[in-house]
Amino acid sequence: MCSFHDTQWACYDPALGYFNSDVGCYFRPMDQQPPEGDSAWEGHKPSEGAVYSKVCPQTGGGLGGLQTQFVSNAAGATPVIDLTVQAKLLAGRMAFPAPKAGLAPKDTAVVKAPVWLWAEGMVAPRPSTLAVPGASVTVTAQLNGMTWDFGQGMTVDCATAGTPYDHTYGDAKSPDCGYVFTAGSGTRQGGVFSGTVTAHWRAHVVITGPNAKTFDIDMPRGADLALKVAEVQVLN
Repeated sequence: MCSFHDTQWACYDPALGYFNSDVGCYFRPMDQQPPEGDSAWEGHKPSEGAVYSKVCPQTGGGLGGLQTQFVSNAAGATPVIDLTVQAKLLAGRMAFPAPKAGLAPKDTAVVKAPVWLWAEGMVAPRPSTLAVPGASVTVTAQLNGMTWDFGQGMTVDCATAGTPYDHTYGDAKSPDCGYVFTAGSGTRQGGVFSGTVTAHWRAHVVITGPNAKTFDIDMPRGADLALKVAEVQVLN
C-alpha cells in the first residue's frame, strides 16, 4: 500500500495505473499517445517524453476527473511513477522458493564423517519487467548462497545450492557444500540437531531511462531441518 496525507491507497490499480505518493494521484501512460502538436503535449515533442492519464482519488470517496499530464524523459526529470517503489512491488510478487533440505546420510550421520548438504527446489523465478515510456524496471532473481545452521555455532555457508548425493560418490566429501560434525546429537532435544537452512535470494534491479540505476533487494527464504548424528564406539 502507498499513502498520501495519512490515507492509504493501493500502489497499483489495473485501471488507473501507479500511485504517486508525492501528489496523491494515479498515473498511467496513455495507450494511444496523442498526435504531435496536440495540446496534451504541452508544447513538447513525443521524443521528449510521454503523455500520462492522471486520476486523483478523493479522501471522502470517489475519484477526481480524468486529466492528462506530459512527463519528460530528460535526465533528472521528476518521474510520476517511482520505479524504485515499483521494483520492490515486482520483487514482492515474485515467487522466490523456500529450500527443501537434502542431507546425506539422510537419517543418521556419524561424527567425523562427511555430510552432504544441498537444497532442492532452487529454481529462480522468471524476471519481471515493467515498461513505461522512456524507462523500464527489470527484476531478476539471483541465488547468493546458502546458510546451514544446526545450532550452537555449527554453521556452514555455501556459495551454491549444493550437489545432491549419489551412492556412486561413496564416502567422498561434497564438492561444494558439506559439513563434518565433531560431536553427536545424543544430548540434544529429541536426539537430533535442529536448525534452519536459508536461501539467500536477491532481487537484482535494473532501472533504465533518465534516472537509471541498479541495486539489490535481499529476499531470504528459510526452512527447518533436523539430523541425528551418532558417535561410533570402537571396542579393543
